[in-house]
Amino acid sequence: MARVNLARRAEIGSAKRARTRAAILEAARDCYAAASSGAVTVDAVMQAAGLAKGTFYVHFEDLSALEAELGAVLVEQIDERLQPARLAATDPLTRLATAMTIMLCLLAAMLRLLAAQPARARLAARSAARIPGLGEAVYVRLREDLAAAEAAGRLALPSSDLAARIIFAIAVQAAEDLGLGRIDATTIPDIVRATLRAIGCAPADAAARADKASRSADKFAREIAASRGANSSGG
Repeated sequence: MARVNLARRAEIGSAKRARTRAAILEAARDCYAAASSGAVTVDAVMQAAGLAKGTFYVHFEDLSALEAELGAVLVEQIDERLQPARLAATDPLTRLATAMTIMLCLLAAMLRLLAAQPARARLAARSAARIPGLGEAVYVRLREDLAAAEAAGRLALPSSDLAARIIFAIAVQAAEDLGLGRIDATTIPDIVRATLRAIGCAPADAAARADKASRSADKFAREIAASRGANSSGG
């Protein structure tokens, strides 16, 4: 009788589950990309994936859980795109303001584009609630900038951890309000200015950093638009 390699069997099972989960996520992306009206459903996602509906619930509790995971990936992609603009600022508090401004501006622009596509807009709104702290890379960069500011004596609060909690609360609320249409992109400079004031920046200093961050965000947006135009003409 052949011996059963339990470790190998577990490895194969784990790889199969990972492939199935990836297939569901890819099918969901396709469904949201194609949805011009109405809702994306579990049935539609699983039909696109070519899998039984019951398989969905092996991997996700419900559609909201799926959207949350897609949103987390979206946040990580946004974070990766904004790093060159963020790192162009040598001062840690200006880096922080730049990253927050660009991320919120990207979200606002994305929501404007998706205004006529309710299903995709809902996904974007769910991703908004994950900015900035729930994406691990985003949170790590936030803590790096605050630790650098604290080391340089530019943080008025007792600790960088407290500053991170304050920034997290403000940014998450702002992102959620953008996602729900309560505010628009015109409020972002004021939000960033208020955030800097909340962690101890003097009014004039906060205003100057927020203005510099806005200029960096505008430059970043122009570069992204130029890059897309070049890719379109090259294709």
